[in-house]
Amino acid sequence: MTRWEIALAAVGAILLAVSAWAMRRMEPPHRDTLIITDQCRMPVTILDGRKPARGEAILFHGLSADRRIMQSLGDYLTWENGLRVYLFDLPGHGDNTDAFSFPRADDCARMVIKSLIRLGEIDPQRTVLIGHSMGGAIAIRAADREPLAATVALSPAPMPLPRRMPANLLIFSAQYDFPILRHAASALAHAAAGDRTLHDDFLQARAFHLEVVSRSDHTSLLTDPRVFRQTGDWIDRALELAGHPRTGSQAYSYANIPPLLGLLAILLMFPFCARVAAKLVGQLSTEDCSRQHAEVTWVLAQGAIAALATVLILWACVPLAFLHLYSGDYLASLLLVFGTLLLALSWKCAGRSVHWQPRALLTAVMLGFAVMLGIGAWLNWQTADLWLNEPRWLRFIALLPIMWLFCFAEEVILGPVFQGRLRVLRFFLFLAVRAGLWLACLFAYYALTSGQVLLLILVPSLAMFSILQRLATDTVRRHTGSVTAAALFSAILAAWFIAAVFPLT
Repeated sequence: MTRWEIALAAVGAILLAVSAWAMRRMEPPHRDTLIITDQCRMPVTILDGRKPARGEAILFHGLSADRRIMQSLGDYLTWENGLRVYLFDLPGHGDNTDAFSFPRADDCARMVIKSLIRLGEIDPQRTVLIGHSMGGAIAIRAADREPLAATVALSPAPMPLPRRMPANLLIFSAQYDFPILRHAASALAHAAAGDRTLHDDFLQARAFHLEVVSRSDHTSLLTDPRVFRQTGDWIDRALELAGHPRTGSQAYSYANIPPLLGLLAILLMFPFCARVAAKLVGQLSTEDCSRQHAEVTWVLAQGAIAALATVLILWACVPLAFLHLYSGDYLASLLLVFGTLLLALSWKCAGRSVHWQPRALLTAVMLGFAVMLGIGAWLNWQTADLWLNEPRWLRFIALLPIMWLFCFAEEVILGPVFQGRLRVLRFFLFLAVRAGLWLACLFAYYALTSGQVLLLILVPSLAMFSILQRLATDTVRRHTGSVTAAALFSAILAAWFIAAVFPLT
C-alpha cells in the first residue's frame, strides 16, 4: 500500500462527505411520482421550495439525457424564483421505460401539459416551459397547442418553424455548439424578426431574445451560472406582469459544484480500493504476448483499417439492432465489429494473452460493479440517471460479452502498462485509436448518411468516459497482471455506459 494511495483515499473520503452535506443542504423539498395519461406514463420529480409558489416551470431534457440532468436548473428556479418545478423523463429516457421516438416524445410532452392544466396543477398564465436540445424543440412546438406565460429553449434541436412563436421566447445558443444547432437558433431569431425586450413586448406576450453564450458548448449550458441568472430574470419579467412579483432569493448559481466534487472524490478513492481488492483476492502475474511496448505506427494503421472497414460493414447492416437502444445498438455493433477485426489482425498475440484465472477475474468483477454502482448511485441523486432499471439491466447483460471482446482487443494492441514515458505514450496511443473510431463515425454520418448524430452530440461525454475508463483499467491491469481481467473490468464499465445513457426504443 503506497502513501499516495492512502492520502488520495483520505482526501476523497473527506470530499465525499462534504459534497453530500452540501447537496443535502441545498436540495429543495421534492417528490417523485408518475403522471399517467391515456397513452403515456411519465415519471416526474416535483420540486417545491417556497410556498405558495409564484409560478410553475416545466422542464424537458434533451436526447439521451434524463430529468436529473435538468435538476441544477430546476433547483435554481425553485430557490431563486419561487417556482414549483416539474422535471419529466421523456419516453425511453431515465426511469421512463416506454419506447422512444421523436413523435412519441412530442406527443407525451403535450399530453402531460394538458393533463396538468386539466387537473389544476398549473396555471397557464404563470407557467414557463423550459427545454434543452430536443426538449427545447418540444417546448417551442408546445406553443402551437398550449399557450403559456413564457418559453426558454437551450440550444433547441432543428425543427420546422412553429406556426406561431411562443409567448416571451428566450433562446440560448452556445458559442461552440454544432453548426446545425446554431443555425436552428438563428432561424428562429429570423422568424421572430429580431429582439423585442421592452416592457410592452412582455405585456403583449411577444418578447423575444437570442443569447449567444460565450465559451460554452451544447452541454455546458445546463450548468452555466450565466444561463441560470438570465433565465431567472426573463421569468421574473414575464411573471411580474401577471401580478406575481418576486419575493426574494438566495445564492444558488453554483449548485452543480458539489456533485462534481463528489464524483472526483470517488475517483480519488479508486486506486486505494483497487489495491485492497487485489490484496484480498490475491495478486497474480501473467504474461502478456509481448514485454515490449506497442509499435505505434502498426497499431495506428491497424486501428485506421479496422475503423474504416467497420463503418462500411455497418453501412450494410447493424447486427445488434435487436438491442433497441437509439444509436446505442449502432455503437455496440461498431465496437463488436471493430474489436473482431483487431483480434483477427493480432490473433497470435491475442491467443497468448488469454488467461482465465478466477482470482484475477473476481477482482475485476468486484471493482467493476463497485465503480458502476457507486458512481451510478451518486450521479442518480441529482446529476444524471445512470442507475439501471430492469429493461436496461437486460441490455447490460447482453452487452457485457460484446464489450469484453472489444476491450480485450484494445488491451492486446496497447500492450503492457509500463511506467514513465512509455506509459504516457501508451495513453496517447489509446486516445488516438478512440479518436480514429470517432472520425470513422463522422465519415459515416456525412459520407454514408448513417444518421448517427447522437454519437457526435455525445462526443464530450464519450471522451470523458474514455479517459476515466482507461485510467481505471490500467490500474486494474497493474494490480492483477491479467489482460483478461482488465478487459472484463473495462467491459463492465462500457456495457453500463451504453445501457444507461442511450434511449430505449
